Amino acid sequence: MCATLEVLAQQPAVTPPVRVIIQDEKPSDPEMLFAIDPVPHLQLTAKGIMAYGIKVNQQNLNLEWMYNWFSIDGMVTYPGSNPTGRFLKQNQPLAKTRGDRPRIGHMSVWEFNKLTFTQEVEVVATRSQAGANRRLDAVMVRYLVENKDTVPHKVGVRPHWNDVLLHANRGASYAAPNHPNKLLDGVELKGDKVPDHVQLLQKPDLKDPGFVAHLTFNLGSGFERPNRVVLTRGGALTGDKWDAVVAPAAGNTGLVLFWDPKEIKPGGHRKMAYAFGQGIAPHPDGDGQIAIALTGSFEPGKLFTIAAQVMDPAQGQSLTLELTAGMERVEGKERQPVPAVDQEGNTMVLWKARVLNTGRFHLSVHSSTGLTQTKIITITGP
Repeated sequence: MCATLEVLAQQPAVTPPVRVIIQDEKPSDPEMLFAIDPVPHLQLTAKGIMAYGIKVNQQNLNLEWMYNWFSIDGMVTYPGSNPTGRFLKQNQPLAKTRGDRPRIGHMSVWEFNKLTFTQEVEVVATRSQAGANRRLDAVMVRYLVENKDTVPHKVGVRPHWNDVLLHANRGASYAAPNHPNKLLDGVELKGDKVPDHVQLLQKPDLKDPGFVAHLTFNLGSGFERPNRVVLTRGGALTGDKWDAVVAPAAGNTGLVLFWDPKEIKPGGHRKMAYAFGQGIAPHPDGDGQIAIALTGSFEPGKLFTIAAQVMDPAQGQSLTLELTAGMERVEGKERQPVPAVDQEGNTMVLWKARVLNTGRFHLSVHSSTGLTQTKIITITGP
């Protein structure tokens, strides 16, 4: 948690001779209010062809490597298999964050003719559970495909796992929030049927699944989610090397994600991402999500503090405070730039305000990224 927010929360509030009820118009993510456990729980291993393997607390999440295949104008290939392509970078350290914090993981860049394929594999903190700190127990995999040619090219991306291994079980089961009370086996999820995440279960029992891993597909509007997810058996690729057979796992689970071929115009690009690990990954940096904390006195005429915490702020992000009639801002400009982040990637914008009389008020913080958080404050007399 951001240290400033901790201090504010610990300050004794003045007990006003009024009754105050504060509600969220739209609740903010509670995970944002918990710090990151600095100890990595995920162990990442890189291979020289954009493949990777992972373990969580030294327990396997896959038996073989996760491989990437690309469809380029109808030709299916993978990095290192085609003499026309060449690596510009292989498993290089990731650039630091805007707050100058190191990132765990690696990046590779493969060039094919005048197309470049950049892959970043980064260990990330996932959503907290039951008020615990967020754990570094998943990888976020980002792809950037750039067309530096003068003609368009049709490009698709297909990562796949031949064998999924969860704690020595090669026959892991699947479940998804849009298929409640059901195990998924030999299923293709397409289009709007692709959920925000898919669960991988060590045991085929929804009530007693053992170890549970997650594939996260909803990583914000800046990244395409896969348009097809095939939950199938190991080695289920078809003869054309691109598609996959949809079949029951039969004790040997496989998994294939598709960003099917799409035209990229000259100078254009595609950005895609997914995450894989124990927890559910939040949106990556750049979303600049916000959470509001209010402290102080809501007695008419006295001051209270508005603290807007920002997680992984976007470049140039600013926040604007909006108060309804009957409230007034006392300190802090109405619109403020988001300052530099702390060591956990969070930062904070502060205002002081007061209410002029009892009543029902709306307090909103608008982000330049399009996000808004609103508190509804109801103040009644004693």
